[in-house]
Formats: sequence, structure tokens, C-alpha cells
Amino acid sequence: MAGDPPSHRKRKAPVAAVAAEDEAEAETQELRREVEELDEGLADLDRRILEHLRGTSTRLADAAVARLVALRPLARLESPTAETSIAEEEQLEKLNILKSKVEANIAYLPKVLDKMKESVARCEKTENLNVNIHPVFRRKCL
Repeated sequence: MAGDPPSHRKRKAPVAAVAAEDEAEAETQELRREVEELDEGLADLDRRILEHLRGTSTRLADAAVARLVALRPLARLESPTAETSIAEEEQLEKLNILKSKVEANIAYLPKVLDKMKESVARCEKTENLNVNIHPVFRRKCL
């Protein structure tokens, strides 16, 4: 023992260390699964929000068109002439153009909101900087 040459064999890792590694690996796998589930849930929520926004824009445009149609004067009892039918077609065409523009504007609202948030964040960041701003660029409080 005391006079024996040193053994060059590697020692095996203690059983407790192996168990700790297995437990850490299992915990890591569980955390990865949770992150994947959360990512899937977030993607699903994002998809549902976009569907809701698209549906809202369509419903709003349809409601506006229905309201404008309801406000149109009642048709005369006279027989329709070519002039009135052309005028009604032009009004209907203008109404469809208005509807498509309203739908496009409503669909673009999330992007506008994001840009507004970014601008507000930049303004707040500039306010938090300790630099002297020329008085010309300061806003007057009313």
C-alpha cells in the first residue's frame, strides 16, 4: 500500500455526482419542454389576435357601409332613369372604395401602434439622458 506504485486507473465518478447530473439534465429537458410549450402558446395567441383584428376591420367596414346605405334617401316612386342608375352606381363604387380604404387603414393600425410605442420610448430615453437641450427644442408647457 504505502510502497505500491501509484495506480494509473481513472476513478469512477461517485454515484451521487452521476445522480446529480441526471437530475440536472432532466430538469433542463423539462425547462426546454416548458419553453417550447410557451412558444407554441404565444404563436397561437399571436395568430388569434391577428385573426381578430382582421375580423374587426371587416365588421367595422361592413357596419359603416350598412349605416351609409341606411342613410341614403329612399328611392323615388318614379321609374328609374338612366341618370339615376348611373348616379347610384357611382355612389356604390365610391362606397366600395371607402370600404376598402377603411379596411386597409384598420389592418395597418397595429404597425402604427408599434411605431408610436417606439417613438415614445425614444422620447423617454432622450428625456432620461443628462444632456443640455437647446431651449428652442424644448416644449412649452401650457
